[in-house]
Amino acid sequence: MTDLRDKVKADRGIIKHIQLIIPGYRGYRIKEDLRIADRLLREELANRFQIAATSFEGAKKAMAKRNAIDLMEDMGELVTRVNASIERLKHAEQGYTGISPDYRIQEPQLNQMYDWDMGLLNIIEELQRTAFELRDGASALPEPEMAKAITGALRTIENYEIIFDQRRESIAGLTITR
Repeated sequence: MTDLRDKVKADRGIIKHIQLIIPGYRGYRIKEDLRIADRLLREELANRFQIAATSFEGAKKAMAKRNAIDLMEDMGELVTRVNASIERLKHAEQGYTGISPDYRIQEPQLNQMYDWDMGLLNIIEELQRTAFELRDGASALPEPEMAKAITGALRTIENYEIIFDQRRESIAGLTITR
């Protein structure tokens, strides 16, 4: 995937270029562009996640038609967790801090936030592959194979949730260590 930070920089208009020249405004413009790039990235990740969610939902329907009742509870949990993760991703913090914040998010942390979000792409792509396999094989795969795939997807979404939860703490420097 293209680094959207470069695209946002390349798409700066004349006003944004002037803002980069004004002392005191330059830092704001750079940080705002990083926030825009991260928002665009998270929107793309959410779109890819949505494709996986739709495929999981299709697999769930095919399993129901097949009367694979033993798999429905785990499949329902998977669909619910994927949809919840999509919403959390869409509404994740963008690195804004107020006038007098408890902690400030500077340019290095915004770049780290972007890199962190980019790292989520691999997990989402893994979920997509599993979703496609389940959707395409839901009517023919043996139930033990489907159960194994669902269990693997549940582990993957759990890993995603853990990493996503660590995102804010790490970016803001709020991680507690011993």
